[in-house]
Amino acid sequence: MPQSRLMAQLRHSSLDVVECLTESGRWPAGTTGTAVEVDHKHVLVEIIDERGHAVDFVTTPHDKLAPARKEASRAAS
Repeated sequence: MPQSRLMAQLRHSSLDVVECLTESGRWPAGTTGTAVEVDHKHVLVEIIDERGHAVDFVTTPHDKLAPARKEASRAAS
């Protein structure tokens, strides 16, 4: 697949704040985090606590994530 077509299919980019649409590991749907690595199939999402410290990393497909809503908190619950 040509690189330009592959890039057009990506839904999320590094440093996007995203929200999980489904449960991911121990995190429920609605958990937000930051995309830290992105490839054509998956996104590595960093989950942080209320102090901004990383508490977990989850890998999930692009279609299981959405851009985080403005009212969503980035802190893990």
